[in-house]
Amino acid sequence: MAQALEPATTAQSPKSTSMAQALNAALRDALAADERVLVFGEDVGRLGGVFRVTDGLADAFGERRCFDTPVSEAGIAGLAIGLAMAGFRPVVEMQFDAFAYPAFEQIASHMAKMRNRTRGRVALPIVVRIPYGGGIGAVEHHSDSSEAYYAHTAGLKVVTPATAADAYSLLREAIADPDPVIFLEPKRHYWSKEETELPSRTEPFGTAAIRRPGTDATLVGYGPSVSLALAAAAEAAAGGLDVEVLDLRTLVPLDDRTLTESVRRTGRCLVVHEAQGFAGVGAEIAALVQERCFDALRAPVLRVTGLDAPYPPPLLEGAHIPGVPRVLAALHRLLGVAGRAVSRPSPPSSDRTFVLPDLGEGLADAELLEWKVAVGDTVAHDQVVAEVETAKTVVTLPSPFAGTVTALHCPAGEVVQVGAPLLTVAEAEFGSGAVLTGYGTGAPERWPARSAGQVGQVGQVEPSDTRVPMDAAAGKFLRAHTDIPAVTIWADVDATGLLAERASRGTGLLALLARACLTGLAEFPEFNSRVDGDRGEIVRLSRVHLGFAAQTPTGLVVPVVRDADRLSLDALAAELRRLTDLARQDALPAGHRTGGTFTLNNYGVFDVDGATPILNHPQVAMVGVGRVTDRPWAVDGRVEVRKIVNLSLTFDHRVCDGGAAAGFLRHVVDAVGCGSVRESGAGR
Repeated sequence: MAQALEPATTAQSPKSTSMAQALNAALRDALAADERVLVFGEDVGRLGGVFRVTDGLADAFGERRCFDTPVSEAGIAGLAIGLAMAGFRPVVEMQFDAFAYPAFEQIASHMAKMRNRTRGRVALPIVVRIPYGGGIGAVEHHSDSSEAYYAHTAGLKVVTPATAADAYSLLREAIADPDPVIFLEPKRHYWSKEETELPSRTEPFGTAAIRRPGTDATLVGYGPSVSLALAAAAEAAAGGLDVEVLDLRTLVPLDDRTLTESVRRTGRCLVVHEAQGFAGVGAEIAALVQERCFDALRAPVLRVTGLDAPYPPPLLEGAHIPGVPRVLAALHRLLGVAGRAVSRPSPPSSDRTFVLPDLGEGLADAELLEWKVAVGDTVAHDQVVAEVETAKTVVTLPSPFAGTVTALHCPAGEVVQVGAPLLTVAEAEFGSGAVLTGYGTGAPERWPARSAGQVGQVGQVEPSDTRVPMDAAAGKFLRAHTDIPAVTIWADVDATGLLAERASRGTGLLALLARACLTGLAEFPEFNSRVDGDRGEIVRLSRVHLGFAAQTPTGLVVPVVRDADRLSLDALAAELRRLTDLARQDALPAGHRTGGTFTLNNYGVFDVDGATPILNHPQVAMVGVGRVTDRPWAVDGRVEVRKIVNLSLTFDHRVCDGGAAAGFLRHVVDAVGCGSVRESGAGR
């Protein structure tokens, strides 16, 4: 039988290879070299895996060697244990990092302990492949960094490559190893490419790699943090710092010798990883360095890590996981302790360069298909300037700057790396137009900055500026404003009849207005939908989950009435009261905080007549209600003082035309105006 490490792939000249391709080649060569190797997991067969790492293996080796399993991670791990005990070498894939948690009992209680339990008589050659880490814009349970759990579990080897060459070599070694190996693959780098020759043979388990030599500090990373460390070291070099970057490659076994030798040379150590800081791998490295290198350290060991919080929604992940600015700040602090001066970057000029943004799903580059602008053109904010093609789809790129294009940095047809410059814009200085008083038509000069507590000309103390963090919803508002072509229409309506209806029924106005909206949605279902932009489809939703504005002592909250279209008017009114009370007690259940499909917004509580709101993405419509106020109103040819309210409809123009929007608003207006709210559809 062939040895597991004998490559089956024909040696080839170095070429641009992605990490996903290297992993695929390693699996292909292992399957060809050893008939005991099996590859299985959820969707790894015909589909080729979520990230296509197993693409083509089922066709090449048959479904007895590469096959799909039921959706049961604990069952996958248990099957792997049994097959390994029977003499096979299973390689299993967990689709995402947090999906492996249901299998943790099998991994920790049996996979990690079987060899010790049998005093070495039963080897357990299992590889558990886990895509891990963030940076692809995924939701909760798809972006965890779970390496500390496995590194803390005795009996497991823990490996995480940072390069395509290491991905191939370390995976081949993992498959040949007699012990279970947790093979953590940084999903954001699946499509990162490098010049490498496959099959590759890099250093074995337990060997760290110095990716960049330096003398001022040791920057320690592994997996997805290695590229971050290299980027930070390169930027630090522009400021006069010489930073060494150490890639651990394997967490268990850990190459403590190379680690301590590096720190002893530089005298300083900074550890970077995406996982939470508390009890993370960085804490172990910091403790080890402090124990072994205390006499050589010229500054305390520092860490830059993810926040000690559950992984956030995609719009907030940039604040959660470490970036170059946080690493540079830590390096400056590390060097500042020792008195080392750090140069500061020069102030930015008016020229702004737009770089290729992170396009998600670990994509590292894109081909520039077509420029939509030329040098000398004037561009506006969010104007499409280029069209690029990734490994997944074609994407249009809007400009984040407004001004005149001064340079295009790459031609059409070129493959551009994420972070590479695309075009430069000289930002426009917008004047104020014709004015009567003030600074004139140009922009005013900036006043000189004052430090906190600086004394003015007449001896008074000038107040200092205050910085307040943006609300968590700010990013969502920005996305809704930029992505949704929203339109607002409105109408004034005589609410006298509605107020009489409230008095006769003993029901709140909000419930009556909500029922008017719900009966309107039954006739105009396009306003209870969402837009699937990737597929160019409008998804009409089968149930109405009604969001409504509730003022609380801590601010505005939007509780959600689940299945509001199934409730009678009395049941709807009771649910509105219940959720409002819970919101004011800060006791609103999680299931009633999100998931709304349509919103009823009451501006009247702010004593204003109306507003033009931003839609609550991914909803496509919102009805707004202003205050009820006395106004003169024409009634049967005479003017009377009546109770008047302004109703508005804000809607996503992609889901309908103005006629449908006017029809829906007219339905609500008529229900309010006649003071009769139908029960149509209630209780279904």
